[in-house]
Amino acid sequence: MDELKSIQLDLLQKTADFCEKNGLRYFLCGGTLIGAVRHKGYIPWDDDIDIAMPRPDYDRFVRTFNQPQNYYQVVNLDISSDYGYAFAKVFDNRTILKELHYLGDIGVYIDVFPADGVKDASQIRKIMLLRKFLNTKRANYYKRTISKMAINTFGKLLLLPFSAHQIAKWMDNECRRYAFGSMPKAGVIANPFGPGEMVDKTVFDSDIYQEFEGQKFRIPIGYDTWLRSVYGDYMQLPPEEHRVTHHTFEAWWKD
Repeated sequence: MDELKSIQLDLLQKTADFCEKNGLRYFLCGGTLIGAVRHKGYIPWDDDIDIAMPRPDYDRFVRTFNQPQNYYQVVNLDISSDYGYAFAKVFDNRTILKELHYLGDIGVYIDVFPADGVKDASQIRKIMLLRKFLNTKRANYYKRTISKMAINTFGKLLLLPFSAHQIAKWMDNECRRYAFGSMPKAGVIANPFGPGEMVDKTVFDSDIYQEFEGQKFRIPIGYDTWLRSVYGDYMQLPPEEHRVTHHTFEAWWKD
């Protein structure tokens, strides 16, 4: 786990450095943002890193980050026709990471989400429905009950005409419907936790620096409003039985 986090932190630092050098906005989000504010680092039972960028910065980042002979690479829907997420990942291509519950392998990564304009909660609910379709399409049968296997099989048959890439592209199109800053509301909705992702766009007006694992990274000026909208009282630790990782994967170095 220490080695995994070391790679993730290096990916985060390289991504942040690239953004700073090229005038691109980024900020910590999700559990990484909670960790920075509450723990000044990882949530102790967490094992991933999430950042977000306003859509214009996100698109320029994806277009310009990859360089020949660089083992840090970004991948998204525009770069790979086999990719099945509505957001990007920056990964170390010297490694392999295998998700146990879903199809597809990639290197050890950090998630990079776009921030978009949001019209209303129905837009987010539509994306969440599409994500259910995507999860069904990508799911395998690792440690699933017979009933879950039956439901997944039925869902896969219904979705047989569509690829994971195509479903993720529908999600991406819905996210792009309203330009960042063009609506009174905004949010990181490519993989939404719920309608609470929709907040006043002023939350993202500017950034401040916050410590995360001994380094300083950007967080949005309205981080408290955003986190309370999504998670409620995020400063309160969850019950002990809920302090577990939500990710299941295996990772190793390539030979």
